[in-house]
Amino acid sequence: MPLFLFLGGCAKPAESENGEAGVVETFDGDGPIKVVCTTNIIKDLVRQIGGKHVTVTAIMDGPSIDPHSYTPSPKDTNLLTAADLVVYSGLHLEGQFDAALESLKHRGIPVICVTDGLKNESPSRLIQTDDGVADPHVWFDPNLWATCGEWLGSELSTFDPSHAEDYNAAAERFAVQMKDTIAEGVKLLANVPDDRRVLVTAHDAFEYFAQAFNFEVQAVQGISTESEPGVRRINQLIDLLVARKIGAVFTEQSVSEKNIQALVAGCESAGHQLTIGGKLFSDTAGPEGTPEETLAGALLHNIREIAAALETKKGQ
Repeated sequence: MPLFLFLGGCAKPAESENGEAGVVETFDGDGPIKVVCTTNIIKDLVRQIGGKHVTVTAIMDGPSIDPHSYTPSPKDTNLLTAADLVVYSGLHLEGQFDAALESLKHRGIPVICVTDGLKNESPSRLIQTDDGVADPHVWFDPNLWATCGEWLGSELSTFDPSHAEDYNAAAERFAVQMKDTIAEGVKLLANVPDDRRVLVTAHDAFEYFAQAFNFEVQAVQGISTESEPGVRRINQLIDLLVARKIGAVFTEQSVSEKNIQALVAGCESAGHQLTIGGKLFSDTAGPEGTPEETLAGALLHNIREIAAALETKKGQ
């Protein structure tokens, strides 16, 4: 059965160089499928679901890379066009990749957007911003990320039907792993009381985390790191931190620390001691070969950092 996977929500046939509509057929190579994806969080998902049937390369493959502002190079474009399959996150996370992804339809390269399954839900579980766009950081709610794994398993099964049973079984195992991750996270956060469940970070990447683990989140920047905060926002957060006696804020692996340092300095000037509780993974996972290279590992790292900084300890 042919696969109709296309860009920008996979909604219409690709066009060939002469302008005629083209159909992307199912995979007919010897395997494994050569997959190129955008971020290392997506790389982990593809590995989890694709298993031995895929080899995976991520363009943004490091904890310090910011996908909101990353601009693909000619080398990256060549990597994309040489792939058997391209997988990306979507919901405008990879904002600078639109042109590069658009060019793939002229080459007949299939593309999977892992959040398409969430976009098709009714009612939607996606968080809408004040600007009316969906927050792309869905991986921080493991329930939603399990749905993305299910969607990827279904799409891979259509692309490579000879291994459909393996992909669907892997998606089921991944859903169990995500449930276990939630359970472990809840356990680790058990000693953080309600009045301390305020997570202050560099940019607004943790709304889904807040939804899954019962937190309030405040951020200096919006959902994209390309939005620059003003002095007013910095002062608002300083006032909040002082008034509510919040003791810790958090930096991020892929975002500059300067705005968080401004909060620390501002609180110090107001007579309130504020510490940096730890460095969190937000838009990327950890380096290859570390426990944090997986989404589950990166999320549990974050939870341990948050719990250590905010939990009630004996004598407090």
